[in-house]
Amino acid sequence: MQLSAETRLKAILEGTGAGTWEFNLDTGEIIFNDRWASMLGYTLDELSPVSFQTWERLCHADDVQAAHQALARYLNGEDPLYECVVRMMHRSGEWRYIHTRGTLLTDHDDLGGRWLMGTHLDVTDEKVSQHQLQKLAESLPGVIYTFVMEPDGSFHFPYLSQKTEDFYGVSAEDARANPNLMFDPIHPDDLPRLQASIGESAQTLCQWVCDFRIVQGDRIRWLRGVSRPERDIDGSITWHGVITDIDDRKLLELELEQLSITDELTGLYNRRYMLRKLEELAAETERYGHTFSLVSLDIDFFKAINDSWGHPMGDSVLQTIAQLIESRTRKADIVARTGGEEFIVLMPNTTLGDARHVAEALRTGMESLAFVSDEGESFSVTLSAGVVSWSTNVPSVRDLLAMCDQSLYQAKRAGRNRVVVSGAEDK
Repeated sequence: MQLSAETRLKAILEGTGAGTWEFNLDTGEIIFNDRWASMLGYTLDELSPVSFQTWERLCHADDVQAAHQALARYLNGEDPLYECVVRMMHRSGEWRYIHTRGTLLTDHDDLGGRWLMGTHLDVTDEKVSQHQLQKLAESLPGVIYTFVMEPDGSFHFPYLSQKTEDFYGVSAEDARANPNLMFDPIHPDDLPRLQASIGESAQTLCQWVCDFRIVQGDRIRWLRGVSRPERDIDGSITWHGVITDIDDRKLLELELEQLSITDELTGLYNRRYMLRKLEELAAETERYGHTFSLVSLDIDFFKAINDSWGHPMGDSVLQTIAQLIESRTRKADIVARTGGEEFIVLMPNTTLGDARHVAEALRTGMESLAFVSDEGESFSVTLSAGVVSWSTNVPSVRDLLAMCDQSLYQAKRAGRNRVVVSGAEDK
């Protein structure tokens, strides 16, 4: 059975729940269907006689002007369709959001003027959801976003909350139009890692989590992005997530990390950090064939200093030695206080001979310093040192440290205030 066009149209309107309207721009005549009235809680008879003023009376005053402007843009050819959303008063007293669409039929067939015809759809639930999402986005301390990566590698942000401007200095509208604006402020040292993490999340479809810095003028801030990806039928991948400010937390983490690897008294690295870097350097040396050396330093008769002049004076001696070592070594060298009066200098890309020269310079530098106690008495402090260098003959880092300790003990047994190089006679 073939259905008439009128029957099909009626079925479509019933299925979509759309109200229809017809407005003659020349005569002002207006026609509504029953569904148009029922979506506002009325019957057509209750609204009769219907006119353009009927529509205006039911519309929110703030939206009438916007509807007129949308119509003007359509009639002037600026928009391809007459379209707007207005609030209309339901019989129950609540405002309903009505999505209006229409198109113009001209009088080619003696229709009696220009007729603007279209539909009304109640989109209140969608509008309420959008409003709730917007309020949620405004209240959350972060940027809510949707990020889409196409199969060809291009990407865009279908949704960005207004907090984007607070975090990135870019409006959400501009960032949607040009998605690169969301990546431009990222710290250049962090951008490759962030891009790699997105690629990994796209490949594995695992949650994306990344901490990164953004640069805004002279300020650098830490942000954290968290989102869950899903692959769409067309091969594109969509992430829905949030970006939060973790600057205070990150600074605290960095401060705690720094405290965990440094000696509180001298500000040098501690033994744990030195051992970690020693393992890393040994691995690099095995791979690339570089050499490195180790200098172990110990204050001679340090207990006597504490006993004679007190622990505060002993602390001052330790701090002075720390400053001396830092001033006589390179930035690439790792200086650590590894015990009460023991220090180790880890020297990358340094031969045994060069390390010995550094150790001698530290020994003579310390010997030349004069200390004065709180009672005004002068005294001097000396150092003993052991020097070793990594080679293929050294089985492990533990063995290297043992060799360095042995050289230091030899210097102590030989009379102190001297440097002993592993595998060589002291000269």
